[in-house]
Amino acid sequence: MGAGLIVLAVLVVVAAKWILDNTDAPWSLVAPNEQTAVLTKMIKLRDEGQFEEAVNVRLHATSGNPDDDFIYQLIAKTYFIRSLHDRYRSGDWAKLGAEYSQKALDANPKDIANVFNVGLNYVAAGDDLDTGGCEYYLRAKAIFENLALLLNGDHAETQGRTVPWRHSEGATGRLSR
Repeated sequence: MGAGLIVLAVLVVVAAKWILDNTDAPWSLVAPNEQTAVLTKMIKLRDEGQFEEAVNVRLHATSGNPDDDFIYQLIAKTYFIRSLHDRYRSGDWAKLGAEYSQKALDANPKDIANVFNVGLNYVAAGDDLDTGGCEYYLRAKAIFENLALLLNGDHAETQGRTVPWRHSEGATGRLSR
């Protein structure tokens, strides 16, 4: 059963990385315009396995604004990816990913995309067996339940835009079992 959970954790993080790296939308539509060059450099360093350098570039790009949530999210994802490359310290890297997820939430707690991604990040942290799991699953469940209360209509606000909303039982259903 333990090996199955490890495989599942690897698949979740690899899928998240693939989606992030292969999105059809240009960075300028996903990230704030002023961060595009920094984000491109960070992803290049991360893909080359230079994890600490990638994190340092990102940390120097933070400004104390709500847009920092995007940078903190990428730092979290970098640590989750690093946990796949260093099995002896995977729990340490996953915990750092969770810490930067919390920083993203603190930076921009009203943006539904940010809040949802923090919930997914807590699931990824929980999937790493060396983190203890349950604490992070409980955090994810609380985030998804609170987010669901905010999404009663057919749209939501994110990154200054109104977007259509489709309710999905996938994330919260998995945590309820």
